[in-house]
Amino acid sequence: FPARVHACLDTCHLFAAGYDLRTEESFAATMDEIGRTLTWERVGAIHVNDSKKPLGSRVDRHDHLGQGEIGELGFRLLVNDSRVENIPLLLETPEAETQHEVNLRRLLDWREKLQ
Repeated sequence: FPARVHACLDTCHLFAAGYDLRTEESFAATMDEIGRTLTWERVGAIHVNDSKKPLGSRVDRHDHLGQGEIGELGFRLLVNDSRVENIPLLLETPEAETQHEVNLRRLLDWREKLQ
């Protein structure tokens, strides 16, 4: 497809579609699959949100980071993965007005703790 066409990934959508992000092994496999099929150069942004529904449910219900089915480790791995270092991460969690700061702080804390 044309070079100007990019994709936006969504962590909850990936999870609902059956791409597991919960363990180091399954996270690595998912990220490798994205690299093979889409290529990381085509990823223009990532919506970051946990999932209220289980893996492969095909149901898109966002939850606060680390409080849903994906869990804390999946987001720790994401914010420390060099493949996404220059890709904008956009919070898309519930209760934006009151909880975006909380969710952003979690991401920043998780990145700092693994460095």
